[in-house]
Amino acid sequence: MIKEKIIVKNAHTNNLRNIDVEIPRHKLVVFTGVSGSGKSSLLFDTLYTEAQRQLIETFSTFARTRMPKLSRPDVDDILNLSTAIVIDQKRLGNNLRSTVGTATEINTYLRLLYSRIASPFIGPSFYFSFNHPEGMCPRCHGLGKEIKVDLGMFLDTGKSIREGGISHPHYKVGGFLWKELVSTGIVDPDKALKDYSEEEMDLLLYSKPFRIEGSKEILSYNRNFEGIVRKLEKSVSGRADDEADEEEKNAYTKYFTYTICSECNGARINKRASEPVINGLPIHQVCRMELTDVHGFLKDIHDPISTPVLRKALFVLEQLIDIGVGYLSLERAT
Repeated sequence: MIKEKIIVKNAHTNNLRNIDVEIPRHKLVVFTGVSGSGKSSLLFDTLYTEAQRQLIETFSTFARTRMPKLSRPDVDDILNLSTAIVIDQKRLGNNLRSTVGTATEINTYLRLLYSRIASPFIGPSFYFSFNHPEGMCPRCHGLGKEIKVDLGMFLDTGKSIREGGISHPHYKVGGFLWKELVSTGIVDPDKALKDYSEEEMDLLLYSKPFRIEGSKEILSYNRNFEGIVRKLEKSVSGRADDEADEEEKNAYTKYFTYTICSECNGARINKRASEPVINGLPIHQVCRMELTDVHGFLKDIHDPISTPVLRKALFVLEQLIDIGVGYLSLERAT
């Protein structure tokens, strides 16, 4: 019976004061207490740290030299401790190209399925990938969202460029990009932005890259000019950053708005990839389903060609459902 409990003797990490505790195994155990009472010190800095340390000690010397070096926590002894996994509420990242489906490779299995048995047949599996040029929506480039600069925040139209009419930090008065923009002569830096013609504003904000005449004489670095909004939107879309929560927006992210792509309606893939179906469903609709429903969808597929891929996909899904995340969808960003 003693092995049914994790026994902690004299834990004194951080705020813990010589704690002895017995924790039931194979049960859901909740630690509660006021802030600073030592909950995290006991769970993470003591139990989890020791579990990781014991696990690393089972590896070969060669492997241990390449693993993190963990010191023993401030505790006299911990008995009957098993390998531990920490599951927290933090996202793995904020990149729109990384989803539950891509992180778990379930999307890979789905793409293989659709490339083999979906109708109409269109070809290889990368045709169904929103991260591949052959599969992604041409408008949002596979993000499912269009990222635009909020011009109301970006411009103070009552001012000229020289006076600080562009409010983005990249173009602060006296900064490098501000100096370059003032020097180019592309637009009048001394005219209030509200007085710009439609053509002048489009040139400033959205023009495609073109070479600046006499750039060697007037510029220290940039030789080409690209609309400043167009350039910023491309840089954010290229990084595929997801939208930050309102309270987490900083001096840069607050200038961008995110809307569902008007061409693919958030499906991420192009028209060709969205037409083939299995049991009446295209791949992007399956990716919007909860994992438990995806499991049911795959269980209803009966095709000998797909059996090996189905087996692997179902195994991964069952693991995710077992740990309690069956409510997630494959398209959810990690």
